[in-house]
Amino acid sequence: MESTQNDRRVRPEIVENHRDFEPTANFRMLLEDLLDAVPTKYLVGLKAIVLANQSALTRDQRRQKIWSRKRKIRLAEARGAYYRGTNSSPATVWLYVDNILRSEAPGFRRMPILRYYELGTVLYHEIGHHIHAFHRPVFEGREDVAEGWSKKLLGRFYRLRYWYLRPFVYPIGLLIKFGGRIRR
Repeated sequence: MESTQNDRRVRPEIVENHRDFEPTANFRMLLEDLLDAVPTKYLVGLKAIVLANQSALTRDQRRQKIWSRKRKIRLAEARGAYYRGTNSSPATVWLYVDNILRSEAPGFRRMPILRYYELGTVLYHEIGHHIHAFHRPVFEGREDVAEGWSKKLLGRFYRLRYWYLRPFVYPIGLLIKFGGRIRR
């Protein structure tokens, strides 16, 4: 946790819980870069981010099911999960590193702009659940709200990290949007 007199940075503790698995060398660095782009006020109340893999789950956890878009999926197949804070335990985000890495396209890790995409999407989705639960409750579908926050936070990250590409990317985005309108 970093802190200076002018800027107090609140960052959840990153806990690694792997068994028979070693994530890629820069995975933790990518995670820290993504966390630095989240406004501090939204991380308040989030105690830890646990990096795990399927082998580290207990038998009960592997069999456990969680809700995802109106259906249940096994926790062992999920890329991430958010556990809301209670009186006895703080809020935590679990990221299943092996599932995230498996969902990435093979060449994404080698391209600087794309290497953050899969991890950022999952991390920001789970942080979106935290924001929805504690900071800005909205009366819509939980998954839709978390997905919206994921897009907002990922856009913010790319604007902060790759600000120098904006003059090139913005016109390309306008051309794509204009091309879509012409096709309709």
